[in-house]
Amino acid sequence: MTEDRKKALCFSCLYRDARPEVGVGDQLVYCIKKERVVSPKIQCDLYARATEKAKEHLRHTLYGSFNGEDEVG
Repeated sequence: MTEDRKKALCFSCLYRDARPEVGVGDQLVYCIKKERVVSPKIQCDLYARATEKAKEHLRHTLYGSFNGEDEVG
């Protein structure tokens, strides 16, 4: 892995779509927020670290709740 790639924010970003069916390979990244394929960036105004809590919030925002996850009772 090159030094630039190690520093690239995209690989730890919440908005990176890592699904293999996107078909961009390992040199490019599909950015959900920009809605386009980009080369990995060292700085980005849209960067958000992909913590477990942030990923869960994004999934809930995109897809809503499943199987009564949010239901009480």
